[in-house]
Amino acid sequence: MMKTMKKVWRYIAKYKKLLTISIAAMLIVQTLGLVAPLIVKAILDDYLVGIERPWREVSEPANQTVTYQGRYFIQDDDAVQGVSIVIIQGKYYFVEDIVPRGNRVLNNDTLNIIEPNGVSHTYPVVLLSRSAVLDFYQPFIQPLILLLGLLFLRFFLHILFTYIQRISTSMINVNIVRDARKDAVRSLQRMPMSYFESEPAGKIANRVISDVGGMMNLFSTIMNLLVNASLAVVFAYIGMFYLDATLALLTFIVFPVVYIWLKAFMKRLNVIAEKVNEQNSLITANLNEIINGISILQIFNFKQQTEDKFNELSADFAKEKLKETKLHLSIGWNLIRLIGALVTAVIVLYFGNGYLTIAGFVVTAGIIYAYNDYLSRLIEPVGTLFREIGNLQHAIVKTERIFRIIDGEQEDGSFEVIPRFQGDIQFDNIWFSYDTTHPVLKGIDLKIEPGQLVGLVGHTGSGKSSLMSLLLRFYDIKPTDKGTIYVDGVDVSKYSKRSYRAHVGIILQDPVLFKGTLADNVRFGLSHISDEEIERVLREIGGGKLLDKLEQGVNQIITRGGGNLSVGEKQIISFARAVIHDPVILVMDEATANIDTETETMIQTALETVRKGRTMIVIAHRLSTIKNADKIVVLENGIKVEEGRHKDLLKNNSVYANIYRSQIKTTQDFIQT
Repeated sequence: MMKTMKKVWRYIAKYKKLLTISIAAMLIVQTLGLVAPLIVKAILDDYLVGIERPWREVSEPANQTVTYQGRYFIQDDDAVQGVSIVIIQGKYYFVEDIVPRGNRVLNNDTLNIIEPNGVSHTYPVVLLSRSAVLDFYQPFIQPLILLLGLLFLRFFLHILFTYIQRISTSMINVNIVRDARKDAVRSLQRMPMSYFESEPAGKIANRVISDVGGMMNLFSTIMNLLVNASLAVVFAYIGMFYLDATLALLTFIVFPVVYIWLKAFMKRLNVIAEKVNEQNSLITANLNEIINGISILQIFNFKQQTEDKFNELSADFAKEKLKETKLHLSIGWNLIRLIGALVTAVIVLYFGNGYLTIAGFVVTAGIIYAYNDYLSRLIEPVGTLFREIGNLQHAIVKTERIFRIIDGEQEDGSFEVIPRFQGDIQFDNIWFSYDTTHPVLKGIDLKIEPGQLVGLVGHTGSGKSSLMSLLLRFYDIKPTDKGTIYVDGVDVSKYSKRSYRAHVGIILQDPVLFKGTLADNVRFGLSHISDEEIERVLREIGGGKLLDKLEQGVNQIITRGGGNLSVGEKQIISFARAVIHDPVILVMDEATANIDTETETMIQTALETVRKGRTMIVIAHRLSTIKNADKIVVLENGIKVEEGRHKDLLKNNSVYANIYRSQIKTTQDFIQT
């Protein structure tokens, strides 16, 4: 937990001013909580019930005197002789003597009092009228008004500083979540491709969107448990020791019991919390798959199986969540509430028993109220601990997961301007594997001259995309692999990836478009590129028809994933994006595979212009797209088996010739049918 808090602290530390305000407000709120029971105790004991304290008769009226039946009385706690007012069942009785404390029994106009030591007294009493009672309360009105005003002020300040504390805490929460999300997205863009291959997209999205909230929950829970609850305990004990030190000391016996109890509770909760959060991520990942593949699920009538799988995941989540709820209800915060009620009963018994049996022990309604209030403030943090510990455990799990992204393996993100490449590429004895047991490239040697158009051919799994991934530095050659890739005679690993990729571009087989205008998708961060330049490039590569049909031209809004465009149109846009960034080295991953013949012809024509002064490598399945290449390289099972021009490879009558003839035959058979 401490390691996790250290990670979160780097975000909280940015808002120390807000944190100071929040803690200061908490301190004030707890101080006000200490004062409130004492004010209520004073109201009860000193004034409302304080009327029972001894009254001494005086000869003349003066300040704070009360007139009753022509006689004058003033309250005096030290009076040896005097009168008393006794409250029994809500009625007030006048007694011509100072009565001791004890068990009271009213029998008509006679009051019997049995002291704690067993001594019995009998006094005649007179029932006071309402006006007489008000007269005896008259000296207390001003102090009562003052105390009630203080109590009202205390409640107002409590509301005010609670608001300040909560709003400042919320501001910290909102800011740290925002900062963490920004860092997570920044980190994702610099993480190696291997991470995205091992983690489902939905699971990653869930971490950035949902798990980052764990930081907020962690901070809130820590503030409630460590700061607010700790202050509550400290101030509660101050009040308890002030009222009765003996009982305050006895309550310390509870702490070892709570510790053992909490440890057992946490052990069970930790296992359940891990499962709950994992099941939640799996549900999100499965839902992401359903949404992204909805067309396939519908066309193949895979609805029932999809629902069954999702229902199974949901049932597992519900099962684990129910276990957590049962744990809380059985030995968690629910049991704490029961114990709190029992403790309240014990307090009443303690004070009541003391009142009856201990000589000289003075207990009042105010003391019982105040002590019970302080004790409830002591029990409340324990209940909060058991109630929030589940949230704390979930928050820790979620926070650890988001920091796996934020603090995950990062590629070198530095950038420096390097001279434009010439485009000379050399693969020197490249051995590469995604895992240490199965190499996908085996001793590849390949030399590409500046400005050449090179075709890369081979069956699925032959290593074409892997070779280009190394050139584009989606992956780097690991210490367990062999070989070096040179560009213009320099090992590409010497450059930071950002600096290197400024001179390298790619056009994918499946175009990636983002929501925004067509121009935004082509410009893609190059703010200095004008709309006119974008339109010129699009028309140059054969996108004239696309522009002419769009009402707003390059300012046409593209929906998510380019849903309002055909596959061929999306490919033209992605091609224009690569051209506008003017890379020296351009890789085309079967970029013409999903477009019609007419569009392919346009792009082929545009390529002849684009390739000037640029080294191009085309991964091709349709060999017609690379017939005019300067060089064609054939891979098979990770080995380079052939290299040469189209006509020369046909004469060799080997792998390339077989692939070419099979495509020609398929095409002829299709034409004949």
